[in-house]
Amino acid sequence: MHGRIKTALLSVFKKDGIEHFARALIELGWNILASAGTVKYLKEHGIEARDIAEIVGPPILGHRVVTLSREIHAALLAKDTPEDDAELARIGVPRINLVYVDLYPLAEEVARPGATLASVTEKTDIGGPALLRSAAKGRRLVVCRTDDAKTILGHLKRGYESWSSDEQERVQIWLAHRAEYAVAEYCMASAEYLKKHF
Repeated sequence: MHGRIKTALLSVFKKDGIEHFARALIELGWNILASAGTVKYLKEHGIEARDIAEIVGPPILGHRVVTLSREIHAALLAKDTPEDDAELARIGVPRINLVYVDLYPLAEEVARPGATLASVTEKTDIGGPALLRSAAKGRRLVVCRTDDAKTILGHLKRGYESWSSDEQERVQIWLAHRAEYAVAEYCMASAEYLKKHF
């Protein structure tokens, strides 16, 4: 990441407090890319962010498809090579260095009295887990828990970008583990619920 303009993608269901994280990143020299709802929330708090729709087009299918695009996943999976950098530039996509995503509240919906198969299906996130997994595989800074956001800000303020590649990799792998575990738990909650309905 050293020497480049850094981009963070923020796409959160529960938006309370995300403005503090975004503001801290901007103060550290980061650009913010966000989904439409998060952009609106950030702007209401005086924070500028680029709408992801500028890269991938507007949300479709009643807002069910927003970040599921090859451009976003290319920005997360691109390797740190001149060839991949050139390809991202060719398609007009910034490299995404950090992702902060929380997932639709599936477990809460499953536990809600009166929940139905249709309501649970509606609360089943697809784009969020895909972002987390691409960011984990691409060894980006990937955040899916509030505590991890605080940890990452601490690392960045303490000069993460100047750390050795081995030190950075340990952080990336720890975060990848956290993201993969969160996705696995999420998918298991869905699987367990669906098992009761066939």
